[in-house]
Amino acid sequence: QEQITSELKLEVEIGEVYKRVLFTEAKKRYAGLRQDDSLDIVGLEVIRGDWAQVAKNVQEQVLEIVLREQSPKKAIDFVQSVIAQLKQRKVPLGDLVIWKTLTKPPEEYEIKAPHVEAAKMLRDRGWRLTSGDKVGYVILAGKGRFYNRVKPYIFASVAEADVDYYIKHQVIPAAARILMFFNINEEE
Repeated sequence: QEQITSELKLEVEIGEVYKRVLFTEAKKRYAGLRQDDSLDIVGLEVIRGDWAQVAKNVQEQVLEIVLREQSPKKAIDFVQSVIAQLKQRKVPLGDLVIWKTLTKPPEEYEIKAPHVEAAKMLRDRGWRLTSGDKVGYVILAGKGRFYNRVKPYIFASVAEADVDYYIKHQVIPAAARILMFFNINEEE
């Protein structure tokens, strides 16, 4: 730090020191393995609210495997085991809930979106929801647009969840976001 300041006349500040770090192509999206072996995740899906817990768990575990054990193969095996659990419906319902915040009362939305439709279902059952409230919903099996296939999580069950949706649109993209840097594609 002092050498950079004296030789390059740049002021720098050390924020974190990592054993290993994985930078993505996007600014401020990376994960690092700290000196104390804890994971520091910045800007990736695992810290965003609009992903189901199953996807967050998968991405975090994939990051841990590739940063701690440096084994993309083991990470693939892990993702495949989660996919198998989903297909057998052996994942807790809470891991399938997608949370989204209302930016206005449900009746003021002109667009149809999954969280808005779930909020309207709650409203029809006596809940009072407004701007700032979080709505948790599950995507149900069936055909048609996602907003037509949602149910507030408190009324849903794992048996009626669209496990293919969670595999294709949550788990695989969350894992692939990390594994693509190891030349592993979504098919693998």
